[in-house]
Amino acid sequence: MDQTIFDFTFTDCNLEFTQFYGLKLKNQMFTNCSMISVDFSDADLTMAMFDNCNLYRAVFHKANAERADFYTSYNYDIDPQFTKIKKAIFSKDGLAGLLIKYQLVLK
Repeated sequence: MDQTIFDFTFTDCNLEFTQFYGLKLKNQMFTNCSMISVDFSDADLTMAMFDNCNLYRAVFHKANAERADFYTSYNYDIDPQFTKIKKAIFSKDGLAGLLIKYQLVLK
């Protein structure tokens, strides 16, 4: 995909239903964003920062989220089988978002 070079950050944005399919978003910053049903399929999110973002129903299928920071974000459902997340940062409370497909009961 031929892509224009751009550099931007998102702060306090409503990005619901946005398509980032296949985009190169390395080092991208998202802060206090509502990202409900965002599509990150096949996107390069290497070292991206998701600071306090609502990622409810966001899609990360075949995305590269290695070293991305999800520590303060919430409501994500990321399948490690189909998303590269090596050295990504998650809070202990957010680990359930990596295990949803297993329907485990976490207490």
